[in-house]
Amino acid sequence: MKSRLLLNLLLIGVLALLGAYLFLNQDAESVKSEQLVGLDKNKIDRITIVKNNSFSMDFSRNATTWTITKPFRARANSEVIKLVLDLAEAPIINEIKKPSRNYGFNPSQYTVTLDQETIKFGNINEVTNEQYVQVNDRIFLTKTHHGYNLPYDPIKVVDRKLLGAEEVPVAFKTKTWRAERGVNGLWSMISETENLPGIPSSKIKIWAMGWPYTAATETTIANQPSDFKYDNIEVSFENGRQVTVSVKRTEKGYLLIRSDEDIVYKVGHDAGLRLIDPYEVARTL
Repeated sequence: MKSRLLLNLLLIGVLALLGAYLFLNQDAESVKSEQLVGLDKNKIDRITIVKNNSFSMDFSRNATTWTITKPFRARANSEVIKLVLDLAEAPIINEIKKPSRNYGFNPSQYTVTLDQETIKFGNINEVTNEQYVQVNDRIFLTKTHHGYNLPYDPIKVVDRKLLGAEEVPVAFKTKTWRAERGVNGLWSMISETENLPGIPSSKIKIWAMGWPYTAATETTIANQPSDFKYDNIEVSFENGRQVTVSVKRTEKGYLLIRSDEDIVYKVGHDAGLRLIDPYEVARTL
């Protein structure tokens, strides 16, 4: 009994010494794991995503706004783009030194190009729950969430907000009225028909700032017939750009199309009316 107790104490002592040795001899800084690609995600300007037998999408960065350039024109949802850019920081869990079978790259489920770096996504390792990816001629295992976060439908990547983060409106113009922000920051309403009442600057400002916060309940790809008639609102921004927003009323609300995009933004009756009619907003304030 005593000998067993001594043996246990001896083993505890050995383990304690081993732990102390490892602690005292570890590196001062932990070594950062190697990444799939050597890119700074904040400097990436172009993205291409190809889903096998489904779609191909191209994106480009304009300052802080990402734009979809293929298969249609639209602003991209910033949260979706952020998840894609996280690929630039994806760690390598393991490298397959001697590939001996098809890991799902013929063809790849997804192919993502960040600037000039291409990443192909293959099968999931069912034992480790890690995904095979190919970068150039090398095959690695990485975390599966990078593949799961890739878009599965192009329309789901569209930003539902009618205006982008960089688009601060300073003027609106229709056939019947014009609203402008002066150099002093005050808004004024000018009637083109001389039959419309004036609106205080504070109320016009509230109406104008509703535009950047309006989001569609649904977005679809535009496919308008040649005889489709719209009312138009010209919107000018602080950055000097200008777009024309075409508006059509339907039984379920309003349809809006920007002149620089191929997307139909659907909004409800109340949201649409308040968006296109500053007098409606002024009456309710």
